Amino acid sequence: MVFDEAEVAIWVHPSAAQVQEWREHWLALMDLALWGELKSSKIGALGKLRRRILECGEKLRSYSADRSWIPHPREQIKNCLSSGLQLRESLEKVSEQLEQMEAGAALVPLHSLWDNLAGNLLADLQQREERLVALLNAQYGEEIE
Repeated sequence: MVFDEAEVAIWVHPSAAQVQEWREHWLALMDLALWGELKSSKIGALGKLRRRILECGEKLRSYSADRSWIPHPREQIKNCLSSGLQLRESLEKVSEQLEQMEAGAALVPLHSLWDNLAGNLLADLQQREERLVALLNAQYGEEIE
């Protein structure tokens, strides 16, 4: 079976509107983490949270990157799945670090922004991963028969 390259392209790259929405949410999150009033009794927790959010933005950028430069559709799929896994791990790390924040005027808005962004990303990751794995399985299934 040859991959339907149009279908692969749809699933390995989120829409421009979706990427823009994620970017805006991430920028607002980073702004609150950097400039908002947040407090933690643990020394260095706020700096670590900021680094984790920045890292998450880098993983989000990788996840939403154009993969058309990768010559084979199978490799595009594998690259997207790998980026998704890294993003999922980064989301978990930010969530863990957010739990270290205890007070401050920006705490509730930060949690709200985070819950919205993380929920949206996890839903996209699940749907995209399921479809991409199904495409790979169909390819491998036909190769075995």
